[in-house]
Amino acid sequence: MLTAVVTARGVPGEWVAASGILPGGLSPGGLLPSGPGVGWAVLGFGLGMLGGAAGRVLLRRLRRGTRVPPPWPDVAVGVPWAGVGGAAGAGVLPWSWAPLLLGAAWLAVVASIVDLRHHRLPDALTLPALPAALLLAVPLGVASVGRAAAGAAVLAGSYLLVHAVSPRSLGLGDVKLAAPVGALLAAASWPALLLGCALTAVVSAVMAGFVVARAVRDQREREPGVPVALPGAARSGTAEPGAPGGSSGAAGRRGGSPGAAGRRGGSPDAAGRPGGSPDAAVWRRGGGSPGPPAELPLGPPMLGSAWLVVFAAALTSGVSGAVGAVGGG
Repeated sequence: MLTAVVTARGVPGEWVAASGILPGGLSPGGLLPSGPGVGWAVLGFGLGMLGGAAGRVLLRRLRRGTRVPPPWPDVAVGVPWAGVGGAAGAGVLPWSWAPLLLGAAWLAVVASIVDLRHHRLPDALTLPALPAALLLAVPLGVASVGRAAAGAAVLAGSYLLVHAVSPRSLGLGDVKLAAPVGALLAAASWPALLLGCALTAVVSAVMAGFVVARAVRDQREREPGVPVALPGAARSGTAEPGAPGGSSGAAGRRGGSPGAAGRRGGSPDAAGRPGGSPDAAVWRRGGGSPGPPAELPLGPPMLGSAWLVVFAAALTSGVSGAVGAVGGG
């Protein structure tokens, strides 16, 4: 027999179960971890594993998707879902934030997998993400939905301007992804949008430093004495049917624009090796065979930074006004 206790917020609180296994705290007898929200975290992790498995199947079926072995995507979705469930179950996170945070975590994992492995962002993921984000923001109120729509337009417009000025600096796939990311951040507040962009820049810089350091180390180990050409940052292209490399302005992917860095058949005078270009270093995967250039996808830092900022904003008490503190009321 289960008895539900409804909190003042009108959402499920602690559940009293005759078995002693409670969503509000596991095993009062001490056999399992106990405490507020622990059971909700376990439930969130289990549902997240199912969501990750569904994302893995979706990626396998997409024309421009990828195949990922279990259980890594399942666990990657399960962990943030456990955090959201545990925080909400413990009462430190308003339940109204749960749909948006859960959906954003799923998109972050699934889209990042494709971007990291193939340096592209499929339209099947980026285009439906904006209406989904607006829909999931509805529990936060009309003001948040309106702010999310405006934030999507602001961030996507800014990225589109950069892409128009310098297509090789930013792929069209990243422009499309900027819309749901802007909606997610602006749903919290305008300062959250600025903070998310700043955190994305910091994370991208750290990733770029790691990529450059690895490229320099690998080239020095394999080709001592050869001048090191630093790799250019790669941009995520959009995966259009019949376009193997995504956006025509995205460098570093097969099938990109004629000036794409590091593609096969490029300029033969990059560090004396075929397949390179003056602004990209070619790294090698064992056996001395040429591989793709060291690249930096922008999707993972964008999505990860946005999720962390919004989760922190929700924890510090939810929705702000049109202009206000990141988590202020």
